[in-house]
Amino acid sequence: MSKEVLLDVRHLTQQFHLTKKIKVKAVDDVSFQIHKGEIFGLVGESGSGKTTLLNILAALDKPTAGEVLLNGKNLVSVKEKEISAFRRNHLGFVFQDSVLLPWKNVRQNAEFPLVIQKKQTKENEEKLDELLELAGLSEFKTALPRELSGGMKQRVSIVRALSYDAPLLLMDEPFGALDALTRDHLNEELLKIWQKTKKTVIFVTHSIEEATFLSDRVLVMSARPGRVKEMVEIDLPRPRGEATRNDPKFTEYNKYLRGIIG
Repeated sequence: MSKEVLLDVRHLTQQFHLTKKIKVKAVDDVSFQIHKGEIFGLVGESGSGKTTLLNILAALDKPTAGEVLLNGKNLVSVKEKEISAFRRNHLGFVFQDSVLLPWKNVRQNAEFPLVIQKKQTKENEEKLDELLELAGLSEFKTALPRELSGGMKQRVSIVRALSYDAPLLLMDEPFGALDALTRDHLNEELLKIWQKTKKTVIFVTHSIEEATFLSDRVLVMSARPGRVKEMVEIDLPRPRGEATRNDPKFTEYNKYLRGIIG
């Protein structure tokens, strides 16, 4: 049985003009598909176009050439005046910095997209409380961002991105600024939330171990210009946890991915 395709990226190219004479091709002829409900990792050395690619998928940038089809709709052709509404309805985004509003508490920050979109229905509020519970934040609902650890702030950011039920969650180095132990813990927390919501997740990371631990598939990008170097399927059983990291296959995947990146 074939898997349902949510996102279809076709021959994507992005070229930047640094000056009138100097052009830099960040991404070159990249094509791949994302299946509905999968966790998809993007890895590659610095300058391989990972964040550029993610920004195009988030409709933050328009590519020089190519198509990005989300449920059959071409993101590249979305009109400028419709982009904000399109993002609100289809995309959740988690940045490396949690970007929380300092004067709002945990619940108010997580609820903010629902307020902006006027979607504070009883059903959505109940889903939000369930997400806060899943993220281990229920007892911190009234805490302000300054009272939270870095890991807790990122959990609020993830809940916020999931609060309005967008089908696609994009994450750009969401745990990159955290220490290794906190990062590992949040990887497991993210998988618990994903197990419950089954959202489609695309994330950029510099951590090979994180990519292996979280992903169903990992796309390895080449150095500039970023091209598809290899697509690696991660055949590790779910649910994943501490035992996964002790599995010899986990170590083998890490070694293999490192070898591809070089």
